[in-house]
Amino acid sequence: MDSRFFIGIGITLLVQAAGIVWWASSLQSAVQHNDFQIKMMSKDVDKNSSFVELWPAGKWGSGSLPSDVKQDLKIERLEMQVGKLTDKIYGNGE
Repeated sequence: MDSRFFIGIGITLLVQAAGIVWWASSLQSAVQHNDFQIKMMSKDVDKNSSFVELWPAGKWGSGSLPSDVKQDLKIERLEMQVGKLTDKIYGNGE
């Protein structure tokens, strides 16, 4: 066998080994990044779960979630319009 053949096989194996090391290190980096993100989000999740558990008990308020005044006014106007339309349809008013 020619020595160039063994050199070629050796270089091929080194390139493949380098590729495997690169792949493993990038995978480890992705796992570390995801772990970091999970740790950062866990703080917000803990705060949210304590808020959801303690709000109905009255710790921060009356037990109901705060309302959006602008949205409440729109809903009230829509209820009035539906009431007027219902009256027109059923002949209760003109």
